[in-house]
Amino acid sequence: MRLKKFACLLALSISFSLSCGSEPTKLDLNTQTNPQNQLTPAQGVVVPAPAEFQKTFVGAMDGKFSLRMTLERQGGKLTGSYFYDKPGAFNVAERTLRLEGRVDNQGNAVLTETVQNFESGGEQKTGEFKGKLDGVSVNGDTTLRFSGTWISAKDKKTLSFAVRELRYDLGGLKFDEQKQKSEDRRLRYEIETALPQLAGEDAARAGKFNQAVNAFVAQRAGGFKKAVGEMARADAAARPAGEPPPAQQSSLDVSYEITAADKNFISVLFYFSEYTGGAHPNTATSSLTYDLNRNAAVNLADLFTPGSNHLKVISNYAIRELKKVKTVDDPETGAAAKPENFHSWNITPSGLKITFDRYQVAAYAAGDHEVVVPYSVLKPIVKPDGLLAQFVK
Repeated sequence: MRLKKFACLLALSISFSLSCGSEPTKLDLNTQTNPQNQLTPAQGVVVPAPAEFQKTFVGAMDGKFSLRMTLERQGGKLTGSYFYDKPGAFNVAERTLRLEGRVDNQGNAVLTETVQNFESGGEQKTGEFKGKLDGVSVNGDTTLRFSGTWISAKDKKTLSFAVRELRYDLGGLKFDEQKQKSEDRRLRYEIETALPQLAGEDAARAGKFNQAVNAFVAQRAGGFKKAVGEMARADAAARPAGEPPPAQQSSLDVSYEITAADKNFISVLFYFSEYTGGAHPNTATSSLTYDLNRNAAVNLADLFTPGSNHLKVISNYAIRELKKVKTVDDPETGAAAKPENFHSWNITPSGLKITFDRYQVAAYAAGDHEVVVPYSVLKPIVKPDGLLAQFVK
């Protein structure tokens, strides 16, 4: 997926975080999290981690450099990935470090950290996590945590790490997930979706968010169905009489990432993978940031003061940072100050994240790219009563 050399990543350490881009965000344990995440054993009961889970964790390496980690446990198998949470421009594959290992019944875990090495075509080990995976339970509500030591594969340097399950205070609401799978045998396609949903005390407010998410994804799914239908009709018209249709099946897979949320808003990045034939699927992203107080989706312009020329500010930063990434070949076009170039934007604790799809600023093989614009850059133009105001105080 990615072509850039991995010299920095293969020598991963905190010095990597400082030299291969801007400085990682200093950890703020209160940012975008429920205060319950700060629980210590003195405030609750230490309990084993569940035998099966898939969770997002946030925390720090060396006690100060912020990171975000996903972990999935299936019995004794533990897999996942992580990245340093910092501003700047990134090739997504190079930013993400993969994790795979084992965990025993006592919660003792060992994870091998690797990156994809495109020169060799395989995975290159860059480090190892050794630590304890467990949870802290208060009134039956358990928050998972993982802490221990990271060991560099290159020089055996060790650093401490500590992460805990990411939890959001949604003001009486809570996240749920809706998974669906459908197919059309006549048109030979299937659609599989995983969508964020809300549940909780305010059923009306939760329902409006759920409707917005469903409508947002349904629009994309409708475009896919239309394209598949047109392909099927064209194929039928061109196929000799009596010849059966091709066995190949088209597909649409939809997944998501919640980049930030609190009782005022939810910011979601959706991933769409379409396959309608050819050498590889087509991938794309699109974002939905939803104002829970207004019960409405938020436009990018809503975050900034009128007349501030926010696109120019974001574009200037994006182009400057993308030029530092070796896999990028056309930042001036793909990140120019045009609304269509910034359709995938999300609020994150460290800045406003812009996702650039394949082909937008680089070749398909170079994959997706991201730019996280720090709030310090945006502060002069942030709307005082908008969703970003809390980040620029």
